[in-house]
Amino acid sequence: MFSVYKYRDYFVAGVNHVVPDYFQDVVFIKQQGSRWDVISAERFRPQDPDLTAIRDAVKYATHRDDLKKAVVELRSKGITLEEVRNFPFPRSLIEGKKKIQAEFD
Repeated sequence: MFSVYKYRDYFVAGVNHVVPDYFQDVVFIKQQGSRWDVISAERFRPQDPDLTAIRDAVKYATHRDDLKKAVVELRSKGITLEEVRNFPFPRSLIEGKKKIQAEFD
């Protein structure tokens, strides 16, 4: 299950973690011509004050519920974010990378 929201030309999405319902990162995705640009919410520097408010609300979301709570708060401030079920970008952009860590006793 993916958490993807749309604001104007931008998609806000949680990058899934190996642990279910947790995120590795929250990213902003925008189409530039034929390619999709992905940038971490922590590095995203928008000029639009609404996008700045969205970034500040979602950048530290680590769980699906954190992101939903941030969206509810943004909607109460008048910022319209719509949930997207069928997103147009490749799923691989928001699928988490599985990290393998060796354990040593």
